[in-house]
Amino acid sequence: MTAQTSDLMYRLLVQGVVDYAIYTLTPEGIVSNWNAGAQRAKGYTAGEIVGRHFEVFYSAEDRAAGLPAAALATARAESRFEAEGWRLRKDGTRFWTSVVLDAIHDDDGKLVGFAKITRDITERHQQQLKLIESKELAEQYSQQMASLSHFLESVIANIPASVLAQDVGTGEILLANGQARRLFAGTDAGSSADLKGRRMRDCLDADVAQYIERLAAASAGGQATDDGLVQTPLGPRTLRSRTVVGSRPDGEGDYILIITEDATDELAAYAQIHHMAQHDGLTNLPNRTYFHERLAAAIRDSAQEHTHAAILCLDLDNFKNINDAFGHGFGDKILLTLAGRLKKCLREHDTLARLGGDEFAVVIPRVRRLEEAEQAAQRLIDAVAPAFAVDGHSFSVGLSIGIAISSPDGSTAEQLLRFGDMALYEAKRNGRNRYELFRPELEAASRVRRQMEIDLRRALHRGELQMHYQPIIEKEGCRICGYEALIRWHHPVRGLVAPMEFIPLAEETGLIHELGARALNLACQEAATWSNGETIAVNLSPVQFKSTELVKTVALALEDAGLAAGRLELEITESVLLANTDGNMRTLQALKALGVRISLDDFGTGYSSLSYLRSFPFDKIKIDKSFVRDMGESREAMAIIRAIMGLSSSLLIEIIAEGVETEEQFRQLQDEGCSHFQGYLFGRPVAAEHRVVAIEERRAA
Repeated sequence: MTAQTSDLMYRLLVQGVVDYAIYTLTPEGIVSNWNAGAQRAKGYTAGEIVGRHFEVFYSAEDRAAGLPAAALATARAESRFEAEGWRLRKDGTRFWTSVVLDAIHDDDGKLVGFAKITRDITERHQQQLKLIESKELAEQYSQQMASLSHFLESVIANIPASVLAQDVGTGEILLANGQARRLFAGTDAGSSADLKGRRMRDCLDADVAQYIERLAAASAGGQATDDGLVQTPLGPRTLRSRTVVGSRPDGEGDYILIITEDATDELAAYAQIHHMAQHDGLTNLPNRTYFHERLAAAIRDSAQEHTHAAILCLDLDNFKNINDAFGHGFGDKILLTLAGRLKKCLREHDTLARLGGDEFAVVIPRVRRLEEAEQAAQRLIDAVAPAFAVDGHSFSVGLSIGIAISSPDGSTAEQLLRFGDMALYEAKRNGRNRYELFRPELEAASRVRRQMEIDLRRALHRGELQMHYQPIIEKEGCRICGYEALIRWHHPVRGLVAPMEFIPLAEETGLIHELGARALNLACQEAATWSNGETIAVNLSPVQFKSTELVKTVALALEDAGLAAGRLELEITESVLLANTDGNMRTLQALKALGVRISLDDFGTGYSSLSYLRSFPFDKIKIDKSFVRDMGESREAMAIIRAIMGLSSSLLIEIIAEGVETEEQFRQLQDEGCSHFQGYLFGRPVAAEHRVVAIEERRAA
């Protein structure tokens, strides 16, 4: 191929490129040539920009900083300048560009100008069209071809796609840029080795040569595109190619221009992003979004096959206590091990997903008998039963499962998930570590809970909540030293609602914070009116310790009521000490600093009390009423009571026995050294105006 032909082909390529701003500058930086890509990228026509200084593409700040002059200085000194940065379009909008500025010298070495390429990095997919269009525009320019040859070489070298031209008649390679040499021949893009003038099968691997020959054959009609996996010297790569056939300007036949983009990494990144969007980051199980898709598909397929789709909603029992006490690192390791155990229990076409936290779910398609779902649930429960060993610690957790089956009349994914959640709630309510099937009456119960939540919110604002008070008696049984405040709800329609019905609901919905604050305020205000200085004991829910405002709430209740802090006792259960240990201990210390007294309620029903008795100065311990009830019949109950008495005596902590109902229990507890008593023997919880204010003198038999 002649130099004239080569220059002409280069010129045809450049002038047609519209994805790259390619133009020339005079040594002073004046625009002297302007291609279609420059007009598209920057908005100026050749008539508007030729003759103006290229600094117009820079912001005022960059011009003030001398960036245009610095770029020219670098290109003069080093023959090349490369940079990335913001540039301005004609309409004032900015775009991030990759800029290459090459110095152009004549045959005597004199600087005659600069070749400049400005590339919008975010828009590469149109580059093939611009190269093809360049052949139609190349005939418009014919001057300064020697200098433009260097300019065009710079353009071809910096185009990120592989550009290869082949003579249709002889099969010789007419042009191959560095990217083509690297992709098709395996040589370095900057290598001096060239493919020009050689035949495909003489210099390329057989797979690559066959691929290019296939492209050439498909281009017989003029243009072709192809996406495919090709074995290249770089390994298997996914290539996107566009081809066009044209006639050589010298009349020596036709050529095929092949522009190829290596899409392997792009597709891999897309696949990874797609996977991440559908899977949980910790366990790599399907997430909630993907689970919904799988569930909907299972329902649809089961309906066509006259079978059922089953959903199992899973929730770990007591996992939160472990997570809070030992940290999320331990919890994550348990969840990873758990996911592995659960997957081993399922069939290949079942879908196990993590919906969030310790909530998992399973889709079982093509279920013919309900027993299949029940058996799967039991396998999962059994798989979780063995203890989890993490960093030298052993943890045991249970698994509660709710099962729902699609209806022959039609079910939706949302409906089945809701039914599964209702059954899961029932499993937890009935003792945990078990499974329950959805029943229509559970939906009615769910509606009742939702209505109760609405009513409870209204009750907080309508004054339907009241405090009842049960007396606490000193050792001799003659004097009331204080009261325990117990909240009661008088529903306008349902009447008195038991605390066991609405307290768990308040904890579940977060209403416990407002409910607890109301109980504190009412109890403190009423206690402040008592003339004998009795103490008032108020229960705190473990959920209340999640609020960073708890200490402030207690302080405000005392201040508003004008109640001395020493008259307020706050009762907590052992679960407070087990959950979020460090944070809850800090809260307890802050409450203690207010001057209030702290009692440990239901002592002996947990499993880590002794260590906390050493680390926190409790003022009182309350013996759980179950031990008091059984102490006459159970040696174990009596032994526990005596152990608690001895422990409290050595630690100088007062003891309150709850649930005292008979004189015999009272006398026996007195003999064991109990200091305070509470129970129906001395008075039931009643409204403040009806509370027991005096106790008859009692004498031991």
